[in-house]
Amino acid sequence: MMTVERELDRVLTLLRNKIRERGFTQLEVQEALGWGRSYISQLLTKQKSLRVEQVLLILNVIGVDPSEFFGELYHFPSAGQHGAAAPSFSRYASSAPGHSGGIASGSESATGDEFSRTFHELRALLRGLLWLLTDKGILDADELSTAVSSSSNESSDFGPESS
Repeated sequence: MMTVERELDRVLTLLRNKIRERGFTQLEVQEALGWGRSYISQLLTKQKSLRVEQVLLILNVIGVDPSEFFGELYHFPSAGQHGAAAPSFSRYASSAPGHSGGIASGSESATGDEFSRTFHELRALLRGLLWLLTDKGILDADELSTAVSSSSNESSDFGPESS
């Protein structure tokens, strides 16, 4: 049975590797996102809780499609392997709270409604993935519940309030 802690370690390892593979330093990613000093290092070493939104923002900066990243992490085929174009999240990056601009030059800026809709779509996708992982016995429901309740007690700088 997989544990949340072990899965987080896998995510962080792959994320650090992808940053290096794409020729970026943590400082460059941090500056592109407008994050404070050593914030990305704290995320990647579990000194701060890592959220899905932060993973998506980092992937956008380094030019890795989320389906490629999570496909490699969980051995799912990427969208490109089925002939479908993978979605681009670059237009949402400039709307992220705390972002100073400049992630992707020339990227179109999303409206609040678009960002909110995408946030809710990602949340629904994540719920479906979690259900699937729990249903297949890959993820323990009690561990997930504990992880979710502990993370919901933390203040969030990302995404609209839960509805």
